[in-house]
Amino acid sequence: MSTGKTNLTSTQFAAKKLLGKAHTSNLKSDVNEIIPSNVSLPSEGIFGEPIPNSPGTDFYTIYSASAGQPGTVERVYFDIVSISDTIYDANDVGGGGDEASTSGPHGYYLKLPSNYETTSSNPNAGSGNYTNGKRVYDSRGGLQLVPPLISNASPNRYVMKIYKGDPTNPANEITSGDSIDWQVDYYAGTIFIQDYDSSKVPLTASAYLYVGEYLNEKIDSISNPVGANVTIKDEGSTLTTSVSSIDFVGSGVTVTNSGDDVTVNVSAIAYQRTNVTTTITASISDKILGINATNNLEIRLPSAADYSSGQYFTIKDESGNADTYSITILTSGSQTIDGATSISLESPYSAVNLYSNGVDKFFIY
Repeated sequence: MSTGKTNLTSTQFAAKKLLGKAHTSNLKSDVNEIIPSNVSLPSEGIFGEPIPNSPGTDFYTIYSASAGQPGTVERVYFDIVSISDTIYDANDVGGGGDEASTSGPHGYYLKLPSNYETTSSNPNAGSGNYTNGKRVYDSRGGLQLVPPLISNASPNRYVMKIYKGDPTNPANEITSGDSIDWQVDYYAGTIFIQDYDSSKVPLTASAYLYVGEYLNEKIDSISNPVGANVTIKDEGSTLTTSVSSIDFVGSGVTVTNSGDDVTVNVSAIAYQRTNVTTTITASISDKILGINATNNLEIRLPSAADYSSGQYFTIKDESGNADTYSITILTSGSQTIDGATSISLESPYSAVNLYSNGVDKFFIY
């Protein structure tokens, strides 16, 4: 019949786990264990933002690690509740210290106070785990007390304080020197009292609650930043959509930004006019080429591949003297306009509308 794990087994397992080793034999010391191990934690329970080394002391106030950073800790009064199945007399069953003990609960859990939502300055109060009466252990790491190991300040303000009565009365504090010998699990939000004393039963705790983002939230905000929820406006109508990227296509599209606001300007495509009085090489941003010739001239086109497929433009004899001065439109290399490498405007005030296939040809339409 099993008599339970021995103290040696429990101690070896715990010590090796803390050293990153698996426990395979009570005959092996930690240096002889070759199989690695660690403590598994979900990203939802890992602190994702900086924590101040020495936070302020006002209750229900959010403190940040430095100016300009989001607040990550809040000092809170927690209610302490005894756990019913932890009642025993340490003198009778063992497990107590040298101090006299009576029968009573040795385990306690912390929960947010009943007025947390109306008292706290936490912007998330009232949502998620930040609700009145929420038990710390029941949040699966969503509510965590900041442990003293976070700070090297003196005094270390992250050390929990517990009280047997009104926490605003210093006389009610149960200190680490009290003979009940208590310790805290800052992750689970539980308190263990080794030597129960009915005159020193904890009712309230003062500790710092982590209120910043957890690792999973930080990863999500990097993968899907705030700007990924984009609002697109056009002539007063609004479309909100979740996207990973937006491609701005077209030579006439210009994009500027001011902070998180992005402005896309397409007016250059619709209204741009270029005055032409001599031979030029056209630009792919030209929309209307207005010809005012005083001599024979040529309009030399860039490669059709430089244009977006379907991009169009107009060439117009504005002076009405195309019958006096030749206006010739030339393609690049062997590219064509409706099969020809060049075309001409010959009649006064004549015009031609062209578009590119985006590869090697222009067409009249």
